[in-house]
Amino acid sequence: MSELNILEQYKNLQRSGTLDELEALKKTNKDLERIISDISKLIQFTDIDKMFDFMISKFLDYFIPEYLTFLIKPPRTSSLRGYCFHQLKFIDEKLPHKYYDALKSFFEIEQTNIKPFYFFDEVKEKIGDKKFDNDFLSKKPYLIIPLTGIGGVYGIAILSKKIIGGDYTKEELQYVERMFSVLAVTIQNGLHYETSIRDPKTGLFTYDYFLTRLKENILYASRYKHFSGLIMLDIDHFKKFNDTYGHLAGDRVLETLAETLVETVRGSDCVARFGGEEFSILIQECNPETLFITAERIRKAVEKIELYEGDEKLSITISCGACMITDMIGLSPKYLIKKADQALYYSKQNGRNQSNVFSMGLLDKICMLKEANKLP
Repeated sequence: MSELNILEQYKNLQRSGTLDELEALKKTNKDLERIISDISKLIQFTDIDKMFDFMISKFLDYFIPEYLTFLIKPPRTSSLRGYCFHQLKFIDEKLPHKYYDALKSFFEIEQTNIKPFYFFDEVKEKIGDKKFDNDFLSKKPYLIIPLTGIGGVYGIAILSKKIIGGDYTKEELQYVERMFSVLAVTIQNGLHYETSIRDPKTGLFTYDYFLTRLKENILYASRYKHFSGLIMLDIDHFKKFNDTYGHLAGDRVLETLAETLVETVRGSDCVARFGGEEFSILIQECNPETLFITAERIRKAVEKIELYEGDEKLSITISCGACMITDMIGLSPKYLIKKADQALYYSKQNGRNQSNVFSMGLLDKICMLKEANKLP
């Protein structure tokens, strides 16, 4: 075939629009491949914070909304979680619960006809302006996205307009639709996983999950020589407290104490409800001195808790016992818990509202060597 004929055929294809259609198909295929790649990575996460980190990194490749928030209601709770971002940077800010309720009522009206996303003007027109105050409207909400799973809508995402680039393009809206439909499933899976490892009353980790983390810390200490600590604590005279003020007041104490413990330690530390009024905490990267300082900081923070039963101010104190997690041969979760409990018992027998760290001596080392080597 001559070059002239080839050129003529190319011009014919160009005039007919076939080449433009081919380029459009190539672009569509490229976009689909990118979305499939993003989805395949997203579904690997079980931690909700990491899901959001991943989504933020992907948005940076496409667009930057001025404001983005996720309002999520975990199963079997009355609490509402809020994750807010300004120009895709996390900010410590929460929208009032009433806005979630207002938007949720809109989706209840929609029922089985819920769409992947809505423009805010459409939502406002159906449920009225009075549902939204200036603190909400100042965020310039533009897209309202229901997070739907088993049982219906359990969360809502709100996107403002982009800071550059005008309105969302058709391709950007398609990306939002596809990614958020998968994100809704992964978040719900993450919430159910959290539920399986969290105590329903306090929101702290469960005993079983704590034991898993304790085993990991023992192995980590043995392999990398990075030591951590175990703190066991319980509420002083808690039975008397329950008998005097009732179990509902006792539940408030447990919940408030749990919040204080989480606020007092680092995010990398693990706080668990060990059972009843007893709690356990894994303290990362510490030595005996810093472990004691941490236990005392926790104890003093609990002393400052203010609770009221009617007009009566209630005071709470705790006793703490701790031990180090080192590379000592034969160390086991059972042995560590036993030694931390001994330190806790010493604190309670010697006046309560104090902390003590158990120091493992030669006899402990011999006992663990026997266990490790199965000596007679």
